[in-house]
Amino acid sequence: MGLALSARLFAQHEKEDEAAKHPFMGDAARIEAGRKTYLGGCAGCHGPEGGGGRGPSLIERGVWHPMTDANLYTTIQKGVGIMPAANLPEDKGWELAAFVRSLTSPAVDVKAPGDASAGEQVFWGTAGCSSCHRIGGKGGFAGPDLSRIGRTSTLPKLRRSIVNPDYERTPGFEAAKMTLRDGSKLAGLVKDRTNYTVQVQLKDGTLRSIPVEKIESMEIVKPTTMPLDYKARLSAADITNLVSYLRLQGEK
Repeated sequence: MGLALSARLFAQHEKEDEAAKHPFMGDAARIEAGRKTYLGGCAGCHGPEGGGGRGPSLIERGVWHPMTDANLYTTIQKGVGIMPAANLPEDKGWELAAFVRSLTSPAVDVKAPGDASAGEQVFWGTAGCSSCHRIGGKGGFAGPDLSRIGRTSTLPKLRRSIVNPDYERTPGFEAAKMTLRDGSKLAGLVKDRTNYTVQVQLKDGTLRSIPVEKIESMEIVKPTTMPLDYKARLSAADITNLVSYLRLQGEK
């Protein structure tokens, strides 16, 4: 009886959440329109990427994140604290709310422009992403496994990680060269460091934990293993298609 009641209440809650979800949320065209509105006003305080400035960061899961769509819209339209009221036409207000929501929504939940099939070709071919990243057990070890990146990242972060990888680095992917006291040399990714050991991932993916007293010297040769020139090497369409492909990872 208790389980049945819980199931009914859960189903009712899901229906209420779905009913509260505004149709602009997750819509790529509406989000893009909201982004343009954002850049025309909000970016002066919250930063062009939503990372904060005079106003708080919008890309972190802050106080506003658990708001319902209606509450988020109202906060934007009427203002709060020192944040002035936007007073936008209704559709413009909802577009802006959809953009702000997209900054922390899982990428897989946001509709994205581009051709995912073409992006798959970019990932495994043109851009050479698979030489460092793995999806579904295939690929390299020099970068993070992207098999569920659509669930663990947002759409803006996916794009930014391609065009500006220095903006936010993933811990554990510093490329280093190490000389040990016995004269041997190692090269790999520094996954963890303590006062006692340094854990290094070698090119074949194996991990070695090296006691610090055995290390003669260590040099960080690349603070990020991501290429810094994708924005120049890839076309705008290639980048859009690549993001479209990556957002699907973790869909099922």
